[in-house]
Amino acid sequence: MSHRGPLLTLLSGAVVAAVLLGLSTQANTESTQQTAARAPSQSTPPAKASPSAAAPPPIASSSKPPTENRKAVFAGRVVGGRATVAISVKDGQAVAYYCDGDRTEAWMRGPASGGDLDLKGAPGGTLTGTFSRTKAAGTVTAGGRDYKFEAPLVKSPAGVYRGTVTIQGAKLVAGWIVLPDGTQVGVFTTDEGNPRPAPKIDLGSKTATVDGGTMTVTEADPKA
Repeated sequence: MSHRGPLLTLLSGAVVAAVLLGLSTQANTESTQQTAARAPSQSTPPAKASPSAAAPPPIASSSKPPTENRKAVFAGRVVGGRATVAISVKDGQAVAYYCDGDRTEAWMRGPASGGDLDLKGAPGGTLTGTFSRTKAAGTVTAGGRDYKFEAPLVKSPAGVYRGTVTIQGAKLVAGWIVLPDGTQVGVFTTDEGNPRPAPKIDLGSKTATVDGGTMTVTEADPKA
């Protein structure tokens, strides 16, 4: 009986120590979990979007008149008058015709470059001006007088025509301007001169009857 007391005391101490050790371990585990929960997550930041490529600069359009290297025809009346002017342009060359439908006419030729017209003819006929995608404008000199004009771009059969025929040994030469509304203005002359109003062209057959003869009519060629 004398040895049981100390033994119980030792056993009780061991139990208490074990309980304290278990409580300490549990407390350390909970503290570690709480610390981990409070730590900020190290997530990867989203990648920045790369700026889009710059749009290519617009292509500048050419200001060169497109009518220089292909055929274009302009026809209209002089400002404030009934006389007509027509101009045909092709491959850097131009032919123009002034006609009042009575006695006065003038054919002119020359370069058509960079939208500019500088045409000359006989007797004393000149035409200077400009042309664009839609019209030609300037000054024409014929019969000793100057006329301002502005002629729109036209489509066939409107335009400028000419023809020749020999009748009983006499050569007849005629010129016409056909306006967009179908109006025809023309003059014809003989070897001796004496200009007169020209008869109408048959636009279907491209012929005209002049002094009893049949004249073949063609569009005036800037390069002829």
